[in-house]
Amino acid sequence: MKIFSKVLSWIFLPLLTPVYALMIAMYVESWQADFYQDESLFSLDQRAKEFFLYLFTSFSFLAPALTVLFLQTRGSVSSVMMEKRTERFIPSIMTVLFGISLLVILLFKVPEFLPGARFIFGLSLGSLIAVIVCTVLTFRWKVSLHATGMGILTGFLYMYYSQMLIFPLWILVLAFIASGVVMSARMYLKLHSLSQLVVGFAIGFAGLVLGIKFFFAYY
Repeated sequence: MKIFSKVLSWIFLPLLTPVYALMIAMYVESWQADFYQDESLFSLDQRAKEFFLYLFTSFSFLAPALTVLFLQTRGSVSSVMMEKRTERFIPSIMTVLFGISLLVILLFKVPEFLPGARFIFGLSLGSLIAVIVCTVLTFRWKVSLHATGMGILTGFLYMYYSQMLIFPLWILVLAFIASGVVMSARMYLKLHSLSQLVVGFAIGFAGLVLGIKFFFAYY
């Protein structure tokens, strides 16, 4: 069980969940009711899909991951999992800066009429909101980043599929189940309390809801 919990922790690294969310939306069939204003990311051209995945993988995963590895070689971080609260300050701040860079690039390079653009903008903004909140909390409390990541994944799919007429409901259900399993694994490893897990998930979920609602209301 311990090995299984550790494997789950690696598979669902918080930095990877925005990429997972985008991949699911882009490659699992879904369609919106309004044929003339389709927001489905599934309908995007393959080159556009590859472009967005490249951006999110680079700024949401690779750049922060390389930062953590660099800090580990310098002795500032004892583990890439950053289990000590005090080790999270610099990586969190750098992740915020990378998130801002991603959002700026998307807003300047992606036309607003592109199918699903507001969902992509919302995923970037929502993830950024969640990371900022977690960074602030980290100065006083150890919130679960894994739970936050699962909240980001589930929150995005919830908001995305709520706008679709045709979509696989089982994926949304599976996302909630996976969130529970991952959080249970973190608790089993005695790395977080129940409150740290619940708050982390709520931050990620709420961040995505706010991020997507913002672009649907004002963009």
